[in-house]
Amino acid sequence: MNRKDGRVQDPVGMREPRDARESLNPSRNEEGVGRSAASCPSVWVVILAGGEGNRLRQFVRLVLGAERPKQFCCIVGTRSMLRHTWDRARQIVPPDQIVTVITAGQERHLEDEPSGGVSQHVLVQPANKETGPGVLLPLLWIAQRAPAATVVVFPADHFIWEEARFLAYVRAAVRASQCFRDRLVILGVEADGPEQSYGWVAPGPPCDAGTGVELYQVRRFWEKPDRETAARLFASGHFWNTFVLAGHLQAFMRAASEALPDTLRSLSAAAPFLGTRYEAEALALAYRRLLPANFSRTLLAGQPDVLLTMPARGVYWSDWGDPQRILRTLRRFDRRPAWLPVYARTLAHGAEGALARSK
Repeated sequence: MNRKDGRVQDPVGMREPRDARESLNPSRNEEGVGRSAASCPSVWVVILAGGEGNRLRQFVRLVLGAERPKQFCCIVGTRSMLRHTWDRARQIVPPDQIVTVITAGQERHLEDEPSGGVSQHVLVQPANKETGPGVLLPLLWIAQRAPAATVVVFPADHFIWEEARFLAYVRAAVRASQCFRDRLVILGVEADGPEQSYGWVAPGPPCDAGTGVELYQVRRFWEKPDRETAARLFASGHFWNTFVLAGHLQAFMRAASEALPDTLRSLSAAAPFLGTRYEAEALALAYRRLLPANFSRTLLAGQPDVLLTMPARGVYWSDWGDPQRILRTLRRFDRRPAWLPVYARTLAHGAEGALARSK
């Protein structure tokens, strides 16, 4: 196994065949929606990369020999999860319309990234106060530069197999959000099990945005339901929430003013200093006042009436938040990165030790 600061070089990688990607891409969405979204100067992308990766910390340490959050790791292949996300974003907007959010102490991991295609705008949070501040901080930064912007939010820790098809749906979501300027569009995916660690979206009546894809009002949103509820949601055919969102900047702000007023107020006080030499000091003061706030639990679950959902059908998507999801993905696509045998032996030894201790 070739290790270098947590970067495993895997000759197999996880790239799907080019012809498969192209055949899965809805041509009408790719050509029609894609071109208009990518060429529009009012579309921006926010990438959430400030998580600490606590649930994968031991896994990363074991298989990669590194102490870094998962989004900065090359878990499979030669690109970090953040690099994969940057590459997706660059197919939607130019690099100067991408804003990446990290947390203090993570700057050193960006130095390991090859320079080409790296986000030009990086905001450093003094502390990780969950996704509420993580989303609102870059929105306030964009508001000072492009107040009429449409914004797409990408988490930096997702695995997506049919990327071309998924990005066609993202472009369609941008177009839909420009038709429904007071709504936020959530991309959902078809669930393949009663997952308790994801958010779930119950679609309501259909909407017509002229995008050629399904679009629904949201009847209800659940964040990390209990086992019984998750089983019921799966049986009902509801969607997993990808946390990939598109919406007009003002739609985000109006929703946040209702669901996260204290967070928005504190960050708004620091907003005039973003991009100045006083930025770090202003953010430190604002974040000392902030309580952790989860965007999904407070805003999405609390305000389903401001949401629309677009199911990204025919897309394999996974939030790589725990080792089992990573292993399920590897099995599904028959991929064997260099670290897999080592991890399998470690698990086997751990199981044997647990069995011996139980006797």
